[in-house]
Amino acid sequence: MSKQDERAQKAAQWLEHLQGWKESGGAMAAYAKGHGLALWAMYHWRQVLIREGHWHEQPNTPRCSDDTRRDSPVPIRFARVAVTDSPLPLPLIVRVHLCNGRRAEIELGELNQLDEVLGVLERRA
Repeated sequence: MSKQDERAQKAAQWLEHLQGWKESGGAMAAYAKGHGLALWAMYHWRQVLIREGHWHEQPNTPRCSDDTRRDSPVPIRFARVAVTDSPLPLPLIVRVHLCNGRRAEIELGELNQLDEVLGVLERRA
């Protein structure tokens, strides 16, 4: 059997699995688990078959129970928010782990002190 034939056979098998999954009406993860398939492989082959034009999917529709279903779409609302810089909580505690196994915990009162500590640590002895 040629590689092209093997590839076509594999694509046909995955197409059958995808059709079975859609007909089941359940989650892809549940179908994959129930049939001993790797979920990542199902996602992979779904994308391959979509790209090659062998699999067409309708966009997912949200699942609703009958009592929450609405005839008209719900309008999207946006809230106005303000983004501000929040100061770091002080004191700032820095934990240093050195290659030789030594550890130090340093409490800083201001953020600019961190630059000084890093400068000291990076200096060669």
